[in-house]
Amino acid sequence: MTDDLYSSDVWKNATPEQRQNFIARVRANQRMERERLLAEDRKKRKEAKAAAAPAVVSSARVSKAQQKAALALKRQIRMHDRSPRPVKSRKARPSTGVTSDAFLSTYAWRKLRMEALKKYGARCQCCGATPADGAVMNVDHIKPRKKWPSLALDLNNLQVLCHDCNHGKGNWDETDWRFAAS
Repeated sequence: MTDDLYSSDVWKNATPEQRQNFIARVRANQRMERERLLAEDRKKRKEAKAAAAPAVVSSARVSKAQQKAALALKRQIRMHDRSPRPVKSRKARPSTGVTSDAFLSTYAWRKLRMEALKKYGARCQCCGATPADGAVMNVDHIKPRKKWPSLALDLNNLQVLCHDCNHGKGNWDETDWRFAAS
């Protein structure tokens, strides 16, 4: 019905306010229909429960087998009437995969970064700039983490570049500047 409405001239010529009012009415009707169906279902369950309940025996002589059968039936009815429990969803944790930004805050990366700075020194292996020149040093992955996640924590895949050279290299270039300047 609503598909026909959206393609009709009445819908196309309606103001946004008229469209909102119509949508609100449709949603209210759908909600009322759902509530009516739920009420009917509850009523049917209640009637079935009353019909299935064993008749109360007036005499005090009820065998243990009859008592057990009545209790078992009550348990079954209770279990059937119970609504299913909602499944708790796990909260999504921020990804610490090697391709995420969170990787750069991990202990393993910071430790490896310091090893690379000790091994190659604080000099850009591309242009030769140092912190004394005002350059900010970055430890760069020669083969980018995105394309080569297995090499993210490999010391032999790291080189020291100044911020400008590292930014210019990007993750599309796999140039190894460590031995080019030698």
